Amino acid sequence: MIQPYAQKTSPYRKRSQRGAALLIVLLLVATLSFIALAVTERTTLAASRAYNARARGEALWLALGAERLAVAALQEIVAASPDRMSLDAPWAQEPMLIPLDGGTARIFFADATACFNVNSFVATATGGREKPPPQVEMETLVDNYEIGQFQAEQLVSVIKDWIDPDNLREPQGAEDGTYETKPSPYKTAGGPIASISEIRAVEGVTREIYGSLKPVLCALPDENPSAININMLTPSDAPLLAAVLGPTVDIEQAAAIIARRPEGGFPDLASFLPEDELTSLGIEAAPGDRFALTSRYMQARAEIVYNDAVIEMTVDFAIEGSNVKVLARRLGPEE
Repeated sequence: MIQPYAQKTSPYRKRSQRGAALLIVLLLVATLSFIALAVTERTTLAASRAYNARARGEALWLALGAERLAVAALQEIVAASPDRMSLDAPWAQEPMLIPLDGGTARIFFADATACFNVNSFVATATGGREKPPPQVEMETLVDNYEIGQFQAEQLVSVIKDWIDPDNLREPQGAEDGTYETKPSPYKTAGGPIASISEIRAVEGVTREIYGSLKPVLCALPDENPSAININMLTPSDAPLLAAVLGPTVDIEQAAAIIARRPEGGFPDLASFLPEDELTSLGIEAAPGDRFALTSRYMQARAEIVYNDAVIEMTVDFAIEGSNVKVLARRLGPEE
């Protein structure tokens, strides 16, 4: 009887098949390992994001709580010394420390009156024979920062045109027509601005110019020049004081006035600028409405460190008698 032919499988072919199967298994293991690693990384990232979001949210609520503490602290400051605020006070020299579970909070208080209020341009008109006092003062202030008289006049003109309600262009200014021709058109404010950062949109205000002038410019809700607390002035405020006192006073003379402030501050405006000093400086009369012994506007900067989250918040306050009102709050570090 004839037996059917049975093909013999060589040992080499068996080993080759086993090697292929092993390779497939290894590829599957590697693929599953990569998938598991990716899932683990995504899960870890999602958990980290959730943790950070929660920590930041809690830090934000703590910052808002610090704002309420700042209001209470300012009310106590006003009640303790209603007639005078000075740099010599402890609250002006050291931050208020607040211990927290899992972190700390620090609140720094600062005067917010030592600045030129650009909203004072709202009440000025364009086209008169003489420049309005706020315009002259700001031109002097900008020139004191060595920007140059021509550029100072041009800069003040465009800022004035940005804020004043009319559509009459200053000789070196810029009204709506200038901004409507830009690739992304917009118009001037035509009224008070809420934040001094808005002037970054003004024609010719570069980042460098804005950085130089930001410390001495402000956007207060009043439509008049701000009353400066003479007892909170520092040597860096000498250019501002010189601009307020007029063209006969230079920066060095203004710095000398600030330097002779007695401990605890000037008791009254007469001791700040006595008659003989007014005469020597060539000032006919001190602008009494521009100076004060207290601060009507204050600023608080809160730094909250909570777990791994860090948040900063700046709050502007208006003080009216014994009342403290929040004007604005900004999250994040100041520019």
